[in-house]
Amino acid sequence: MSPNVEPSTPAVPHTEPSTTDTPAPTPSDTTPETVPGPEPTERSDGGSMRPLVVFLVAAAVALVGSIVFALVHVGNQRELEQLADARADVVQAVDEGRTTQESLAQQIAEAEKTLAASEGKVTDDAVRSDLAAHVAAAQQLGEMEPPAVPEAGADGLKAPEDIDALEAQATEWAVTMHTTSTSLAAAIKDVQASYQQWQQARRDAQATARAEAKEAEDSAEQLAAAKARLTHVTDQLKISVRDAQYTLDWTASVGASAAVRKPLSTHRAEGQEALAAGVNTSVLHSVKVLTERREAARVAIEAAAWDARAAVADGTNGRLAVDTLCKVGVGPEGQDQYLRCDAAEAWKKLGVEFEKKFGKPLRVEYGYRPYDWQLQVLDELGGGQAAKPGTSNHGWALAMDVPVDDGFRFGQPEFEWLAANGPAFGWNHPEWARAGGGREEPWHFEFQ
Repeated sequence: MSPNVEPSTPAVPHTEPSTTDTPAPTPSDTTPETVPGPEPTERSDGGSMRPLVVFLVAAAVALVGSIVFALVHVGNQRELEQLADARADVVQAVDEGRTTQESLAQQIAEAEKTLAASEGKVTDDAVRSDLAAHVAAAQQLGEMEPPAVPEAGADGLKAPEDIDALEAQATEWAVTMHTTSTSLAAAIKDVQASYQQWQQARRDAQATARAEAKEAEDSAEQLAAAKARLTHVTDQLKISVRDAQYTLDWTASVGASAAVRKPLSTHRAEGQEALAAGVNTSVLHSVKVLTERREAARVAIEAAAWDARAAVADGTNGRLAVDTLCKVGVGPEGQDQYLRCDAAEAWKKLGVEFEKKFGKPLRVEYGYRPYDWQLQVLDELGGGQAAKPGTSNHGWALAMDVPVDDGFRFGQPEFEWLAANGPAFGWNHPEWARAGGGREEPWHFEFQ
């Protein structure tokens, strides 16, 4: 808009006042004259300055427009930057979801391996069904494309409200992937835990079965051992019952009173009852009970027999007082074996050297043989093999028989060693008992 400029009033020339007193003429007294002077002209800020004003106005308008444009551009640029910043968060969420999606392949492989390994080997098959469902869901998500995120300013991301929509999609994508991965991992662990429980239950069952089998085996072994011991004790009791009758008859023949013989007779009868008692040989306890009964009966018979013999002891062959003898062991029939004490001491020293040599004890079979035993041996072996009762070195407690099966046969190391080393301890293998002696007895040694 151009400014409104009014023309100025012309200037009047200034004259000095006259020094005379001639009065100034009045207008009516003078005729107007044209006063010479410069020609009137137009002002420069009038018509001639109008284009400049127009230019300035146009420049101002352009400047305002530029400022407005610049302000709009700055605003748009700032908005784009804000969109770009917000887009970065969306892209990060999508990338996190994509990373989780990529890891699903490995989880699926692990899950399938777990399913294959645990088939029929879980405590609850429902956990396998649950894992299979999670695998199927994960496989579908593994093929899903992630949400697209356009550049800031492109279609789909031109306004702040676009960010909200993209952010919602990206968040849903990432959360879905994360939830699926977490659920799949938990389902795998559930199956693995159930598989481990199944394994532990199986191990426990196997351990229980082994323990029961071992217990049954142990019971069978214990029963077999108990039955073997029952047989051994029974055989010994039979011998004690048999020999007790010889003792009763012999002591009666040499004048032993009925009172002396009665305890032995009573215990012998108890032994016979024990031998007649039946037993369920498949029941360990029953076998053990009967074994103890028979062993007690045997011990009682042997003790009563020595008491009866002591009542008729007179120091002759086979009638030695047992309290004057020394025990040297137990024979295979369970009966205590005795020797004269000096012979017993020499035998023990010989036994020490024997064990050093062979690593096993020098066992005894028969030592002192009371008269009643001599009678029994004579009946068993006959006169050609057994000495006449009352004449045997066994009756003086100066002879020892050793187990043949311990190596005491002619030519065996044990016999040869004992025959060679026994004399140094007073124990000799008599000539009549040597090979070719007529009554070969490699098991018989005598103290001299």
